[in-house]
Amino acid sequence: MPHALIVEDDPNSLSGLSAILGADGFSVDTAATLAEARSALARFIPDVVLVDLNLPDGSGLDLLQHLPAQPPGGALPVIVMTGNATVESAIEGLRHGIWDYLLKPVNIPRLRSLLARIPRPYELTEEVRTLRATLRQMGRFGRMIGRSTAIQHIYDAIEQFAPTEAAVLISGEAGTGKEIAARTLHEMSRRRKGPFVVFDSRKAAAQEDGRPLESLLFGHERGAFSGAEQREPGLVDQASGGTLFIDELADLPRPQQEALLHALDSQTFMRVGGTSKVGTDFRLVAATRTVPRNAVAEGRLHEDLWLRLDAAALALPPLREREDDAALFAQAFVDELNQETHARGLTGTTRLISPEFIRECLSYEWPGNVRELQERVRRAYHASGEVLETLRADETGSGGMRDLNGGRVQVTVGTPLADVEEMLIRATLDAVGGTRHRAASLLGISPKTLYNKLQRMRLN
Repeated sequence: MPHALIVEDDPNSLSGLSAILGADGFSVDTAATLAEARSALARFIPDVVLVDLNLPDGSGLDLLQHLPAQPPGGALPVIVMTGNATVESAIEGLRHGIWDYLLKPVNIPRLRSLLARIPRPYELTEEVRTLRATLRQMGRFGRMIGRSTAIQHIYDAIEQFAPTEAAVLISGEAGTGKEIAARTLHEMSRRRKGPFVVFDSRKAAAQEDGRPLESLLFGHERGAFSGAEQREPGLVDQASGGTLFIDELADLPRPQQEALLHALDSQTFMRVGGTSKVGTDFRLVAATRTVPRNAVAEGRLHEDLWLRLDAAALALPPLREREDDAALFAQAFVDELNQETHARGLTGTTRLISPEFIRECLSYEWPGNVRELQERVRRAYHASGEVLETLRADETGSGGMRDLNGGRVQVTVGTPLADVEEMLIRATLDAVGGTRHRAASLLGISPKTLYNKLQRMRLN
């Protein structure tokens, strides 16, 4: 039987919470002060702690430093209860590593939803942790791929954030895999059996069905607006018990950002045309391709919402900073394409990749990151035979060379060599449509060397 510690100085609240947890299968120990709670923790390790933020002898957050560092089953879930939550108190609590916080009077359905996700002692075992560590060494982490130092730091952060209820902000360049990271976070969380709902702020802004954006997020009542013939749930409703992933948060209009912040802080929302508040039970994971601090400075991201999310933030590294991960991705994508080919019953042998193909993957900078790599591998796969020899297998070499040979670079005697080199680089890039990898090949230098030369050209 899982065991709970409730730290609450109000006798009525203490009695009510004890009854709820007892009915949900928990044995319960109680404390009215921080001193009593510390004594209780010296006697046993609970499976969950519910603690009031304001206690007679201090803040409930002060108890966190007395919790066991490595309890059986992983991080100890701590739920903070408060009657006067603010953005600041929520951020402070999340940065202290709490699991979630509840407003008083406690919303009983939400409390029970949280309790249902408390891990039982038998759920997380040493074997699972050992297997996960082995997979990380092989370059696999849930849905994510990579074993570089940069991505290992992201894995560490996901392992830290996943068991909590904290809202998470994922930033990174286009194509770095923000949605994959969000899905991995969801699947490693205690909400993994719940839905994973995706909302793309850019696509929503361009919708043509006439449904207001506020309704898409929070739903509406019948008659709320023209065409609202019946009550419709919003994405917050659909994500109940699971995770709501909002892509490109900075593109969400400011009124909706403010409504989202209110839903996070009050744990309630109101449907369009509604007259009563509805309780929430979703976890927010948001993403942006812009640097969050810059988005705030530009007025695209609500500062309070950013502060609320910044307590648990992930900054995904670009592929060019991930050592040999590009080779791992290339092999994984080829394996997937081989499986798809066999699944469709198409004839042909399993295709392999050559060392030269790998070298090209590692030497290219991938400005489009993993998404660009996946597309280039797909095109090369369909244009190659049994072995993928080059990323450029889909290019028609003769046509490209004719276009290139049609260009000329005129140089006056006495022109500095540095200027000649710059003219040749620019002309070659123009001839191949700006494709750096192909330009480097034609110039007889590596893509990395070309990149460094372009950087110096910009500085000059």
